[in-house]
Amino acid sequence: MRRGPETLIRHRRIDNDIAPFALAERPGGGLCAFWVDGRLERSLAGVEHDRGWQSDLAARLQRYFRGEPVEFGDVPLPDGPAFRRRCWEACRAVRPGTVTTYGSLAVAAGVPGAAANGARAAGQAMRHNPLPVIVPCHRVVAASGRLHGYAGSTDARGPLLDIKRALLRLEGAIGDGGDGLLF
Repeated sequence: MRRGPETLIRHRRIDNDIAPFALAERPGGGLCAFWVDGRLERSLAGVEHDRGWQSDLAARLQRYFRGEPVEFGDVPLPDGPAFRRRCWEACRAVRPGTVTTYGSLAVAAGVPGAAANGARAAGQAMRHNPLPVIVPCHRVVAASGRLHGYAGSTDARGPLLDIKRALLRLEGAIGDGGDGLLF
């Protein structure tokens, strides 16, 4: 999730072996999380790095990145449109080591049938997920079983889809030699 420094109050880095990751606080106390790329790295220079903030959640995220079982169901969902919030909540029900499709997620979020429009809408909800890993949008894949997108990117050879692959490997949903086809 890309955020500019003007929309963040403070942040906390989460150590892991996959990619730079951070939690951040928005004005009014809203929580978000994101993968830190070079552009965000530069913009975070003016935002307070608070090593004591969100210590319990940070510790759980560190355990998750070590491959330990962790629950995030108590982390409040941020505000958002009703359908997105239903998709985020339905996504939380997808257990580690498993995946669901965008169409199935749409059905779970209350869109009757797995029509293409519902799958696209669920894809947009995942694209706008403000809490990746905590709301495990990496567990949602295309109807073909292929990895389709992550964090707004659909570049099959890009770094964000590599992060999605790494998270699914960490959880045991795909093996080290997997080409991205999950079923």
